[in-house]
Amino acid sequence: MDFTEKERTWLEELKSHEKLCIEKYKRHSESAHDEQLKNLFEDLKNAETEHLNSLEQIGMGTVPPVNCEEKPLPSFTAKYKAMLCPEKTADMYLCTDVLSGEKQVSHLYDTAAFEFRDQNVRTFLNHIQKEEQTHGKMIYDYMSANGMY
Repeated sequence: MDFTEKERTWLEELKSHEKLCIEKYKRHSESAHDEQLKNLFEDLKNAETEHLNSLEQIGMGTVPPVNCEEKPLPSFTAKYKAMLCPEKTADMYLCTDVLSGEKQVSHLYDTAAFEFRDQNVRTFLNHIQKEEQTHGKMIYDYMSANGMY
């Protein structure tokens, strides 16, 4: 696949953001106090790693197939009650950080999809963008269940 300079720049930009997401989820998983949150961050780190691998495949000229199978969203039980405690405050900070990151990355994928000539690449970037929105929904659901949002 022959990419324009602009398309190559977008791929590098998206890969850079995926690497940042992977690192944040790894560190935040290690820092989280709630076991549910640790597991959520670990799952999201793995999903972002898949995104990075897919972008690398695209960069080498192969567009992975789009997996349209939607997995059920996890449900969360409240670990934290209404009162604020240091652990809840710390976990809320971690969630707020990654939620803002998911919003930004989702926006980047939305814009990037318009910049590619190849329809298969555009479709795949739209697929990742939808997954990023789902990641944000899972973080929101965790925060909502724990009185953080």
